[in-house]
Amino acid sequence: MSELLSAEQLRDLVRTRQPMRDLLLAGGDYRGVDLSRGRFERVNARGAQFDQASVTGSVWDSCQLDGASFANCEATGLMLTDCSLDAARFAEVRLTGGHWLRCHGDAVDWSNAHLQSLSIVNGIFRAPRLSGARLAQCQWSDCSVEDLNATHAQWRQVRMTQCRLASISLVKSELDQCAFDQSTLTDADFTATTAISTSFYRCQGERLRFAQATLNKAIFSEARFTAADFTGARLDMANLSGADFPQGVFSGASLRYALCRGLCALQASFVSADLLGTDFHAASLDGCDWRDANREAIRPEDSERLAAERWLPML
Repeated sequence: MSELLSAEQLRDLVRTRQPMRDLLLAGGDYRGVDLSRGRFERVNARGAQFDQASVTGSVWDSCQLDGASFANCEATGLMLTDCSLDAARFAEVRLTGGHWLRCHGDAVDWSNAHLQSLSIVNGIFRAPRLSGARLAQCQWSDCSVEDLNATHAQWRQVRMTQCRLASISLVKSELDQCAFDQSTLTDADFTATTAISTSFYRCQGERLRFAQATLNKAIFSEARFTAADFTGARLDMANLSGADFPQGVFSGASLRYALCRGLCALQASFVSADLLGTDFHAASLDGCDWRDANREAIRPEDSERLAAERWLPML
């Protein structure tokens, strides 16, 4: 369809419950229109206004939504597949449920939105806006996210697994039972973040900052971080087993009762670190700086177990 649809025409089409294909909605004003359970395919809705509309249960496939605004929409179960979202606006939207597959966009605006149980798969997002947004039980899988500024964020049970995360900031955020498992992180800043029981299992990364962060019971097992800074961080009861943190900085950090079995931290700094009950069984710690750290409080090594683990049969 080559002519721009009016709000009334679009409303009438939605009521037919038939798939709407190749529509021209670019720049149109559809604020407050009920689009719930509508199916849109190959629709050009660039710059369209859908503010305060209902898009609950609607499906958008291969649509152009660049610059479109969905501010203050009702958006339960919103489904997007292969859509372009450059500068799309979802500010103050409550996105509950829904599945977004292979969508991409620069500067997507989720500011002050509430994202609950939303699944985003194979997405590519550059400079997304999440300031003031609340995320709960969301799943980001195999996504590429760059230049994310989510300082002071509140995330609960959010999973960003097998993702590529570059230049992201979660400074002074609150992360509760979140996971970044098997993701690659570059220039990631978690300074002063509170991340209780958060998992970085098998992550790869460089230039990571966790200074002054609270990471109690966090999981870093089998992660590999180069140039990781944990200065003044709290890692009490954290799991760093099998991790590789060459030249890591743990100066002034608390690793009370942390599990660091098999940790490789060659030439790391533990200056003034609190190591009460820390388990460094079979760890590789050559060249580390232990000045003013309470090394005598480290959990004693089990020499018999270590010998058994390293035993090889004679040929």
